[in-house]
Amino acid sequence: MKNNWRVVALVCAASFTAYLVRADVAVAQERMAPALGLTMTDMGAITAWAFQLSYALLQVPAGMFGERYGVRMTFALALLGCSVSSLVTGLMPDAVATGTLIGTRILLGVSQAAVFPVAALAVSEYVAVTERVRANAFYISSSSLGAAVAPLLMAPVMERFGWRAVFLLSGAVGGVASLVMLTLLPRTHGANAAPGAARLTDQLRDTWRLVGSANLRRLSLAYLLHSAVYFVFVFWFFRYLTEGRGFTILSSGFWASMPSIAGFVLAPVVGLGADRLGRRIGTAEARRRVAVGCLVSATVLVAAGATLPGAFVAIAALSLSSASLNGAESPFFTTATVIGAHNPGASAGFLNLMGNLGGVLSIWLVPHMSAAWGWNGTLAFWACVAFAAALLWLTVKADDGVVAATA
Repeated sequence: MKNNWRVVALVCAASFTAYLVRADVAVAQERMAPALGLTMTDMGAITAWAFQLSYALLQVPAGMFGERYGVRMTFALALLGCSVSSLVTGLMPDAVATGTLIGTRILLGVSQAAVFPVAALAVSEYVAVTERVRANAFYISSSSLGAAVAPLLMAPVMERFGWRAVFLLSGAVGGVASLVMLTLLPRTHGANAAPGAARLTDQLRDTWRLVGSANLRRLSLAYLLHSAVYFVFVFWFFRYLTEGRGFTILSSGFWASMPSIAGFVLAPVVGLGADRLGRRIGTAEARRRVAVGCLVSATVLVAAGATLPGAFVAIAALSLSSASLNGAESPFFTTATVIGAHNPGASAGFLNLMGNLGGVLSIWLVPHMSAAWGWNGTLAFWACVAFAAALLWLTVKADDGVVAATA
């Protein structure tokens, strides 16, 4: 068991690094966009349709790749791709910046597609089912910590050395993390991840059967709505503070980290609580109650953040709402891997595919919505979306082995 939790710790490190690297553009765009003659709407479109769409579409193939070639190799390649993407962005000539930026965002999306599906795969292989919600919560909270550290680290770097230094720094971090994964993750594989254990045609057939499950589709649609709200915080909260609340770049770098820090603290607490509750009422029912509770809490808190007049009180409410959304992540991923027990990487990949399609939509929509409705109206809309996700979760049959018996 000690070795199993060592693997979970390394998965947390990979998740932390991936989100640190992913968040570099959210900080750098404040200086990069004017320097390259781009608007914030342009940046939203590039991120949504280059990074977020490629990231979403590769989720299921990345999960299948992880099942076939193992956690160690998949994470090492994923983080290496992240490093190359950031380094090329930081070194690109101004004359071809737009085209290069689109290309590097696509590469980043392809590289990062493996992170959450393969992390869920690792947990399903190495951790007992009664402890998986907290194990998933640990790497999910680590991603929040990476997103929180990004503005704290990168905003001062950008102010002193320019926006290109942000990408060079994140590229160096990604390269080191890739070497760490290659060196420290075990070479052995779980029962479902032995290379060549199944023919590719069999793997494709099993995955097709899995994504045809109405139960997994309902869970994934709920996750699409959940993630659409969550990505408002991931990508646009820094901009909300500068544009909607009048904060400076440096102060926004601090306050923009609050939602992620809150998520980092709350997600493991939610995971521990869900596992304890599961021992009393059953793991499936516990996951459902915790997920719905988190989504309803997020609804109330986002609505409060949209209406509260004081900037710091609103930041507190919105940070707690983001943390509530973060707390719901682990029940989502644990349930997906239980539903698709024979193909946990592909199952988690399909869930994250839907979630990131939600991210594509919200990243693209928010600048248009904030221009038309203002930030308060925009946040009120996304509060309603969070509540719809909670209602949809009530239709999910989260019992153990729902699809595994037919896979």
